[in-house]
Amino acid sequence: MHFTILPATPKTAQATIRALLASDPSASLRGVYRDLSRVPTDFASHPRFEAVQGDLADPASYAAHLKGTDGVFHVQPPVYDPERDLVGYTTRVSEGVKAAVKEGGVKRLVVVSSMGAQYEGTGEIISNHVAEGILGDAAPEVVFVRCGYFMENWAAALETIPEAGFFFTTFTPTDLKLPHIAIKDIGQTCADELLATGTALKTSPHVFDLCSPRKLSSVDVHKAWEEAAGKTIEMKVIPKEGLAEFYGTVFPPAIAESYVEMNVALLPGGIIVEDPSPTGETRHGKTELVEVFKQLLGA
Repeated sequence: MHFTILPATPKTAQATIRALLASDPSASLRGVYRDLSRVPTDFASHPRFEAVQGDLADPASYAAHLKGTDGVFHVQPPVYDPERDLVGYTTRVSEGVKAAVKEGGVKRLVVVSSMGAQYEGTGEIISNHVAEGILGDAAPEVVFVRCGYFMENWAAALETIPEAGFFFTTFTPTDLKLPHIAIKDIGQTCADELLATGTALKTSPHVFDLCSPRKLSSVDVHKAWEEAAGKTIEMKVIPKEGLAEFYGTVFPPAIAESYVEMNVALLPGGIIVEDPSPTGETRHGKTELVEVFKQLLGA
């Protein structure tokens, strides 16, 4: 079978490529890159991988690359442009992907989505909500993988742990347990779904939640950082009322506001916490948080 990764630069896309190349020796892949200089060396030298140029913002630049492919992996990359229109941009990108998938005769579309994608009022997650609404009938077989909070998002702590010995958490109370997932497990799950192309789905789109072996709290994160680093680390807690100031030091105002809204949706009383598993199907990855942290620390 032949698969196209659209786009191929995000970490979830790279994990999916590696899982596909390792899982099926007959699978051939095509990765779409806006900038071909970003193709990893191990991909560029692989006999079953082809890198091509294309820009999500310009469907004409990649549509031809989807023709003759069995399955397409798609993820909506984050947009950090302070002048962005997140809903408008996601709408244009998703409509372009849908048209190209249909024109190319693609059998299966696998999309990385997020917990809470079924709701509005979730900040950054609105891009997943918009994408799911548009792409649900893009191919005969559509799969939405609603992922928990990426374990790798805690990598921001690498800016403070090595020298200052602390990390920030915005998830309160600190014993609040939330679904997490490792990027490696997202890649393997998406690869498995692509390799099942041609197998009838009970319903299309098929939607399921993807989470770590267990839900994790800020306390669990604290313990994992200390175990991975082999030293005592301080956890600095950002309360709900301090989110705006905290994100305001990191992002431009419009983006900071979106992150605050997303964070609040993940706190008690927030819509994602109140209805955490609406799909009726939850799959679990195998990777533990401390494994990810050790890798981030190079331990």
